[in-house]
Amino acid sequence: MADGNNTRHGATAVVLGGSVAGLCSAGVLAPHFDRVIVLERDELPPGAEHRRGVPQSKHPHFVLNAGRRAMGTIFPGFEDALVEAGGLLLMASMSAAYGEKDGWAPRKASTMTMLYSSRVLVERVLRDKVRELPTVEIREGAAVTGLVTTGGGTPDGRVRGVEYTGPDGDAVVLDADLVVDALGRGSSVADWLAAAGWP
Repeated sequence: MADGNNTRHGATAVVLGGSVAGLCSAGVLAPHFDRVIVLERDELPPGAEHRRGVPQSKHPHFVLNAGRRAMGTIFPGFEDALVEAGGLLLMASMSAAYGEKDGWAPRKASTMTMLYSSRVLVERVLRDKVRELPTVEIREGAAVTGLVTTGGGTPDGRVRGVEYTGPDGDAVVLDADLVVDALGRGSSVADWLAAAGWP
């Protein structure tokens, strides 16, 4: 149950997708709903390992300052946990080489630092933080197949849940007061909304 400093918005929120956007969404929603359920198609590895649903996970990553501040607000201690897990806090102007029109830029001290890490390590640390939240549940192997709606295309219409197939192949209908689409560019949510009657 949300504490007195947070507005309660309903019983259940469902987040579609368990990568960075989905995990951060779950963290934001946790104080405002009795339970938050994250539906993730992949089986999530216990450590920082690559997975099929994140094709860019093998690229080096760095977390820009606005992202660092946001993740640290949602999940206090995120930055320290990432560094403790192997991420690097570096001053880019001293630690990275970059070219200018006349050759390599001189290295110099700056006030800006950045967090460098693999994408899979960022996700693993976020998953650890989400799993510390008592009202959040991550359901793995959950392939979302559609939305449950009423009154599609009308002013009183709403999304009232989602349908998904569990790891055992069984179809599941999950009622929700709020559904967040964090499936990325492969999401079918816009198509499902259109099929339900919304433009």
